Amino acid sequence: MKESTHILMTLDFWRICISNFLLYAAVWTLLPVLPAQCYLMGMNTQEMAILFLLFVAGMIGVGPLHAFLGDVFKRKYLLLLFTLVAALCFSGWLMATEVWQVMLLMLIAGASFGIATTAGITIGIDITQSNRRGVGNRIYAFSGALGLLIGICCSSSVYLNLGFNNLVIISLLLFLLSFIMVTSIYVAFRAPVGVGLFNIDRFFLPLAWVPAINVCLLSFGIGMLLNLLPPYSWIGLLMVVGLTALSVPLTRLFVKLSHHCQRGTANTTLQLATQTGLDLGLIEGERIANNLLFGVITILLSVLMFVTVSWPYFKQKRVRP
Repeated sequence: MKESTHILMTLDFWRICISNFLLYAAVWTLLPVLPAQCYLMGMNTQEMAILFLLFVAGMIGVGPLHAFLGDVFKRKYLLLLFTLVAALCFSGWLMATEVWQVMLLMLIAGASFGIATTAGITIGIDITQSNRRGVGNRIYAFSGALGLLIGICCSSSVYLNLGFNNLVIISLLLFLLSFIMVTSIYVAFRAPVGVGLFNIDRFFLPLAWVPAINVCLLSFGIGMLLNLLPPYSWIGLLMVVGLTALSVPLTRLFVKLSHHCQRGTANTTLQLATQTGLDLGLIEGERIANNLLFGVITILLSVLMFVTVSWPYFKQKRVRP
């Protein structure tokens, strides 16, 4: 029997999905144009690489704290707080004048984005009835992927036509809309269970390490294509459309490698692999000359890896039917 989605059609569920869409759109409205802005600030490619590495380091560094924070504090408050912190960090680009300032902003922004997205995933699962969490998880994942797509599609055109300052303001408005959407969501109280300070639960699914590397490689190749100039810029956008379309089947694949109560961890692992690959690919594409060739080769290698390694691994290790 096919899963029915009618029970998902609650106001709170769609609010968290819209909030997730707006959050990803806010971040990815800015990230693709930051290399160009860095050049205007006088930064070299090495400094830009460090900048994006700090953003990734922030996302990964707070990972082992996700379970503890979600246990000690209300998940809704975590999402609200770190959505605001991320918004303040990105809006800080309007005032930053030194390289160390934007590096600090990116580190905190990465950590805040990581905590906010994980809290959102947990809320999305918790407000969905247990027998509909599979399809709910996929819809929620797609909302973030769609926000990423819209943000990337609008980024360069808005930057070229309205300038960086207006782009930051648009991003800030998206953050605030995401924040407002979360305030109206009811999340039931859940008693703390005494999780340790450092824990990979809700951060990384060990059984999914092979497909996670595969997704990271694919996203890395796509990220390299986001810096293409006309008339080739459409290639990068087309690949992002493909990545958005893959978000649903990939979420299903990762969830099938998870045990009971690990859906959120599976989703977080997929998002971490995707965001890490895109961020690193974005700056690597800025650093090398022939990013079109290397990007396409990387994408083809990721497809080959999926066929020869990841899919056989998945069939052998899958937990859920």
